[in-house]
This record gives sequence, C-alpha cells and structure tokens, in this order.
Amino acid sequence: MKLFAKSALCAAVATSVFAASAQAETSSFDPSLELTYKNYYWKQKNKVDAEKGKPEYYRDSWVQALVADFDTGYINDSIGAVLTFGVANKIDVKGPSITNLGSNGNAISGFQQAYLKGKHSFGDVDVKAEYGVKKRGYELYGNSGSRILAASSYGADLSAEYKDLKVYGARITGASNRNQSAFQRDLEIDGKKTNVVLVGANYKIAGVGLTGEHLIVKDYLKKNFVKADYTFDLGGDLKLATDVRYGQAKDGGSLLAGSDYKSSFINTNATLKKGDLFVGVGYNTVSDGDWNDGVGGRGNAGSYPSSASQWNDYNKEGSKTYILTTGYNFAGVGVPGLSADMTFAVSKDAKNYTDYKGRDFISYVSYKFDGQLKGLSLAWLHAQDNYEGTAKSGKEDDNIKSRDRSNRFYLKYTKAIF
Repeated sequence: MKLFAKSALCAAVATSVFAASAQAETSSFDPSLELTYKNYYWKQKNKVDAEKGKPEYYRDSWVQALVADFDTGYINDSIGAVLTFGVANKIDVKGPSITNLGSNGNAISGFQQAYLKGKHSFGDVDVKAEYGVKKRGYELYGNSGSRILAASSYGADLSAEYKDLKVYGARITGASNRNQSAFQRDLEIDGKKTNVVLVGANYKIAGVGLTGEHLIVKDYLKKNFVKADYTFDLGGDLKLATDVRYGQAKDGGSLLAGSDYKSSFINTNATLKKGDLFVGVGYNTVSDGDWNDGVGGRGNAGSYPSSASQWNDYNKEGSKTYILTTGYNFAGVGVPGLSADMTFAVSKDAKNYTDYKGRDFISYVSYKFDGQLKGLSLAWLHAQDNYEGTAKSGKEDDNIKSRDRSNRFYLKYTKAIF
C-alpha cells in the first residue's frame, strides 16, 4: 500500500509536469529549475566528563550535496507541482555521532519535496491547496532544515485568505527525517501509528498581528498557541517590534506515558531596530510541566515556538529564561551581503532540579556574493552551550549536564537554470 501511494503521488506530480509542458504555448506557464551545491563542515564536542577527558558527543563531519528544485509555477494560474531531489555524500566523516548522513555516514538521496498545488479565487477569497511530500513550517509543526538535506512530511494543506484574514489547516500522516533517504514513513510514537491535524489563523487589525493555532497529535497531545505582535514607529528609521506568545499542551490520549500531563509557557519579546542594527530582549517562563514538542518520531518536526528555543530548548517546568539578541547588516558601511547576528540566553529556577542553570551563546555570520558570483554564500555558525541541573528525584539518569562547543561552516551555490 505504501509503495502504491508513493508511486501514485509521483505519477500525479509527473503528469502535472508533462501537462505543463504540453500547455506551455497556450496557457500561463512560468516554470523554474534551480540547482544548489552545498558543502558543510561541522565540528562539535559536548564534554561532560572532565576526569575521563572524553566527550559524550562528538561530530567531525564534512559532507556535500547537490539539490535540484523544479517548480512548474501555476498552469493557467490554477494548478502546478513542485519537485525537490537531493543527493548527499561524505567527504570525510569521523566520530560516532549522527551526522548529516545518518549514523553510518553512507550517502543518502531522495525526494525532499514532491507535491501538487492548486489555487482558485472565489471573489475576494483566495484559496490554496497542496498535497504530497514537502517541508512544512507552522508555529506548532515545522520540518527541520538544519542539515544538508531538509526533513519533510507527507499530507495535505489548505488555506483561504480574505483581506487581512488567513485561515489554514493541515493533516499530516507521514514524514522523513533530515538524514534519511526515505520518501515518507508513518508517524509513530512507541511503535504505534499516529497523525497530526493542525488548524490556525492570522489576522491583522489596527496594526496588531494576531496568530492562533490548534494542533492534535492523535492519541498523544493537544496543543494551543496564540501570538500578538505590534511594531511601534518611533520616528526616523527607529522602530520597536514587540510580541507576546502563549503556548499550552496537554494529554491527548493513550500514547502519552502517564496521565493528566499539561504544560504551558509565556514568552515576551521586544526588538529595537535602527537602520541596519537591531537589539532585542526576551523573557520566557514554563509552567505545569516540561514543554513536550513531540509530534511523532519522524520529520524532525517538534516545535517550541518561543524565543527560549535556542541551541538548548529551555523548556523545563518552572524555568525562567532571559534572551538578548543583536545583529548588524554591513550594507550601510559599504559591505553589502555581510551580516552578523548574536544571541545570549540565560536560564534558571527549573522546579525539579537543584543548581539548575543554562547559558547559551550563538553567533551567525554570513556573506552573500553579488556580481559574477551571485548565488554563492558562505556562513559560520558558532555555539557554546552550558547546561546543568541535579534532579530532585535522586536518580542519576535524570540529571542534566551539557558542555557543548560547536562550529558549523556552510558553503552554498545556487544557479537558476531557467
């Protein structure tokens, strides 16, 4: 059945592609094809045992990938298809940890995206639908794109827009992780099948942006999320962007160990922007239980839609996390394409731990070339994470401790074929 479903979807996408080609002369048709070469080098250690001098976690990974993105556009302004195929292999991979290619370091390849898309307008209401395998990005569900090939999920998406209101929904039944060749596999928790249903809405009124989402992981969790944002114009090129977020999760059925689980978080943020410079602060607190971002064991899609989700997710019950961000775009001083961002996070007071504390420092520097080298970009991500706490349960396995030092270097080159 899975093979039939996969074959049927690929056939449908292929039919759409061929149909687009056949109608190219008589209909609206604007296809695109991009090829992207990626070269990633990651160096990481998490040293937690100073006496033995051995890291608990070690990564020394140098890999490359070639990704092709084909989009038919909308044929007759109504229907189309997207195909994304990637292949990745190692240049040099050391260490026992999971890499961009999986734990054994073997080459991987496959479709990260293969979906049909359609749209139609009913007066002032614009409706869009998508079906198949794609990388999704909602507040409460988002497939990870942090590795050389992106994770993806299988399902259907539907949205409708009317002026400043957008309502949307999705049903997701399968996924593939970011280091697998699989087209899609069933969502599972403890070996039992589940699925994800999500509905949400965006609305803007008097300059205030409002977002709400409700998510159900069948027989596992139910989640709610709301967000309000507003940007104050302080004159000149000075602006203050603010937002408040609230998330809630609770027991949704038989797949969640234990009963009466619940958790919530409140997150507030303010970012002052002046020209090419920004400085931001944030605060987050978690109540009732640790925030559980589980949505099924595949697709790397767990979401914690808070600014406290940094290198480490500061999601422990009772924890209070303070975040400072800053960044600068160097275009204003004659270096267009160069930007640098930094984030500092400090966390304390988790309920079920003594001596709980966390500290993150993350920096990201990137440069996008122009002119004859347009399409080429370089980036360096550096992270330091110090995180520890002694569990009040007295069980050593419940203790947490991390001394993570990571450097990731990214080279990408994208060329539009047509």
